[in-house]
Amino acid sequence: MGSAALRPALWVTLRGASPWVGMLWMGWLGLAVVAKPSLDAAVGPAGTAVALLAVGWALARSCPRPSACFVRFHLDDGELTIFGPGRRVERREWGAFESVRQGRHELALTGRGGRVCLPLAPLQRDDAWFAVLGRIVPAAAEGLWEALESGVVSLKPEVDPSLAALGWWTYLPVAAACIATADPTVAAAAATVAVLERGVALFVRNRGSLALHPGGMQFWSGRGWFVPWTRASVAPDPRGLRVVSEHHAPALVTADLPNFWAAAAVIHLRAQVGGDCPPRVHFRLRLSNGSLAVVGEIDAPH
Repeated sequence: MGSAALRPALWVTLRGASPWVGMLWMGWLGLAVVAKPSLDAAVGPAGTAVALLAVGWALARSCPRPSACFVRFHLDDGELTIFGPGRRVERREWGAFESVRQGRHELALTGRGGRVCLPLAPLQRDDAWFAVLGRIVPAAAEGLWEALESGVVSLKPEVDPSLAALGWWTYLPVAAACIATADPTVAAAAATVAVLERGVALFVRNRGSLALHPGGMQFWSGRGWFVPWTRASVAPDPRGLRVVSEHHAPALVTADLPNFWAAAAVIHLRAQVGGDCPPRVHFRLRLSNGSLAVVGEIDAPH
């Protein structure tokens, strides 16, 4: 199928994050400690907790983790090599990755050995974004198609910001400010607000979840509505994939789902063929006018 053309050469080295990210984190850590007494006097312990958590939450959504400053990645045709932190060197073959998700500032690859987060901006600047996806997405789509022949596949969006990002940008600065001022009152208020925030985030995550069945798709983790493939009509949407059925309002398959490109290709093709789904389909990537498309090719019967 012309795989050489569909998998362009890959040779690029990336830094996990700019050193400026680390400097920003250190500045925010110091500011939280210095500003806490003034905030206590102005808005009280509860107001201080909310203010510090809100700023940290916004930074966690918009900035990489500071630890990424000490990591570099080298990408070539055969593997991904991770350097750091320190003297750590780890090599991962592209075939070891089973899932890819594009976040606000990173491309997260998940598979055997755990997760690797590649910086998104330099990937796109060096034209390596399409090359990386070409090594993961088609195989992920084929695996998802085959999995649906015998069972149900559940897809849940990531919680944004992640707990790890909040740990760096929110929890550590707030804890440092409370320890520096020996103030357990603000610490207790911050812990309460943090628990509430995670509860809301998990609820929103479950509302955006999706279960793919051999006969159709179920929105909201089985508690929502079921749309058979034979009655589903799908179309691209700026936020993901829009699904229209006869008896329900249009639903959205959001782009923040893991393996969204693979899932979107499977959903689109199954909605087209309805109940007559072949057991195996080959998928390939196509880039046209800056837009990514995953195309399914059904083998013609002999």
